Order: sequence, then structure tokens, then C-alpha cells
Amino acid sequence: MKSSRAIFFLIISLPLLSCTQQSYDCLRAGTPQLEEYAGVYRLYPAMEYDRGDVPAGYEPVHICHYGRHGSRYILFDSQYVHVMRVLSKAHQDGKLTPLGEDTYSGYASVYPFLEGREGELSQVGRAQHKLIAKRMHEEYPEIFGKDPRITAVSTMTTRTIMSMGAFCESLKEEDPSLDIFQEASVRNIWYLNPYSSSSPNVTPEDLVYKSINAPWRPAFHEYIDSLVDTEPFLDRLFADKVYAEGLCHPLDFMRDLYSVAVHMHGTEQAEVSFMDVFTDEELAMLWECDNITFYIEKGLDFVDSPRGPELAGYMLREMISTADAALQQERPSVALRFGHDGCLMGLYTMMGLEGWNVKAKDFSDVKNVFQSWRIPMAANMQLVLWNSASAEPLVSLYLNESICPLPLEPVGTCFYKWSDFKSKYEK
Repeated sequence: MKSSRAIFFLIISLPLLSCTQQSYDCLRAGTPQLEEYAGVYRLYPAMEYDRGDVPAGYEPVHICHYGRHGSRYILFDSQYVHVMRVLSKAHQDGKLTPLGEDTYSGYASVYPFLEGREGELSQVGRAQHKLIAKRMHEEYPEIFGKDPRITAVSTMTTRTIMSMGAFCESLKEEDPSLDIFQEASVRNIWYLNPYSSSSPNVTPEDLVYKSINAPWRPAFHEYIDSLVDTEPFLDRLFADKVYAEGLCHPLDFMRDLYSVAVHMHGTEQAEVSFMDVFTDEELAMLWECDNITFYIEKGLDFVDSPRGPELAGYMLREMISTADAALQQERPSVALRFGHDGCLMGLYTMMGLEGWNVKAKDFSDVKNVFQSWRIPMAANMQLVLWNSASAEPLVSLYLNESICPLPLEPVGTCFYKWSDFKSKYEK
């Protein structure tokens, strides 16, 4: 069960079981190709934080942050159960190929550690946030060394709350004197996750659009049925293809096993890999299927008024308001927010960052303009405000700790007038 792909995943995953604050490189996700296969489930990449060339006379005074939860277990336990049911039944009936038996054996060995853990933050995810927090503290001594006001808020899901806890714990390890307010409350959902059914701004139409009954799904399923050929996949695992087709819906089983495979390297069971069950072409196509759903739900979609970017406006409105208030205070401040991947996708699309707002011509074109793998586990956006005694405030933007240009006239390299930022985005 260990092909060259599987061995590669094993090599990059094992160190994650003993990550320390001194081994940030252990969070590398691998080659760009493997990152694409994993999509939003890829590991957080190791980045060297670079402020950029800060204009003379400016000092950071506020960090406006939004972070996705860290690596987690699969979102729906039913997928773990489905894969186990199919493989164990075929094993009992003697209908698996040697590769199928190898896959069953490996899966049976880790299944007890996976079952019932749907959506839970893994220790890998916890390590990701601790290291990001450590880097933030090291990068901004002008803020953290001046008794900053620090607030941390999270959505109500356990994995985001635990991510927030790990982040704040790491800051306290760097400086025990830091006073950090933490809150997980439904009252903040309107901006932390404007797509949630708990958000006061979401409509019944919004909820239907992301459901299994969404009007776009029939055309989507028709496309993926034409895209993915399940026969070679079945032939590799099952000795009797007709038997396999009677045991499960081939594409559903293939997609569930793919989901299991791309989640494994973010868990404590990362030493077992199922990537070798798939060809490179199959992995690319299965990623494409997931990527399209993100584009339709959180990107520009194929309609005139896409819901995803519009709802993300609530997120940015709160960020601007909080930053404006911070500029009026004497103490520096840090506003930490913890949420989800789709929220960042909608926000990046609305803000026109790094090509996220390019519209696809059709299903097949989505992969060319919208790549979900760019938002890994623990993905984060940091808006940093800079003050000067003799000039107006500036803002800089960092995605996954790398400086990101904005569609504005820069001051120097990738620094922008706060007034220009508000003028563009408050509209």
C-alpha cells in the first residue's frame, strides 16, 4: 500500500506527530502537485514571515486576523463508516484484489482511531496554530511588548474553539503577562461565519444553495459523472467489478475513500496512507470535483449576483470597524478571529485578492481560475495597521504569513493608505 506517493506522504507526515515550536518546517505540505490533490485538506505550508519594506517612520499598532481552524478529522463520520463497510464486506466475501486486501488491512488498523471523530481538531491542527501564534509574537515586538489589548473570538464549532485555545496558549507561553479575552458565542456568527444557518443575515435561499437540493447540483453531478471513470479504480480494488457495483455506488465510494486519503496526513494516524490507491489523474479529477463546489458556494459562481462574496461583506465590515476603533486607542491591539475555509474563500473573492475574483466560463474552467488548495488547514489572513506621527495610517495584508498585494495604489511596496482601503471596500 506504499507507493512512491504514499512513501512521500509518510515522510512528510511522521514528524508532525512530534512537532515542536523549533521545527516549523515539519508543517510543509509537499510538492505543488500533491497540494493540489489535497485541496483544502493540505497541511499548512511553512512560510518565512516577511513584513515587506516598511516605509520609514511607521510602526505596527494593530493586527486584524482571521484564521481557519487547523487540520482535522473528516467532516462526516458517515464517510469513515461507508469505506469500512464496503471494504470489510468485500474482504469477508473474498472479492478484493491484493491491493484491495492491503487497503482493507491498513484501513482496519486505523479505523478504531478514526470512527466517531468527525470534524475534530487533530494534534497536527493544534501544532499548526501554536506555531503561527509564535511567529506572530516574534514578528511584532512593537505590539506584543507594549501590553496590547488582545481579543480572540471563535465560531461555535469545537475545532475552531480548540484552534483559538491553542493559538492563545502559545501567545501566553511566549509572554505569560499577556491578558487575552476569549469568547465563543453565537452573537458573533454574523461576521465570523455569515454562511451559517445561525447567522441573522443568511436567507432560506442561501441555505438551499449550499444544500444537497441546490438547483446547480444536477448539472454538477452530470459533469462529474462524465469526468471521472470509476472502472479502473474498481478493477484495482475488487476482483469482481459486478459485485462491487452491487455493493456500493462506485463514484460515492471512490470520493469517500479519496476524502479519507487526503485527510490522513493531518491526523495522528499519518503513518498510514491510501494515496497509492489512486492514479495521479484520478486524484486531480477528484480534487476538481470538490473545488467546483467551493467555487459555486463561495466564489463568483455562474450567476450575476453570487451569494458567497456578498455574504463575506459582513466579515470585512466588522474588520474595518474594529481596526478604525483600534487606531483611536493609545495601546496597540490584536483582534483574533477563528472560523472556516469557505469564509476566507468568499472574503478573498469579494476583495479581489490574487485572482480569486476571476469568473469561470463553465465547470471545466473552474480549476483554472479558482484553486481551493490555496486555503490549507490553518489558513489565515492578517491585516496589519501602521501608524506614523507625521503621516496617515497605512495597511498591509498577509495571506498565510506572506505579503499580498492589494488592488490599490501602493506606498512603497505592498503598503497602502488606510483611507484608500476603506474607500474601496466600504462600498
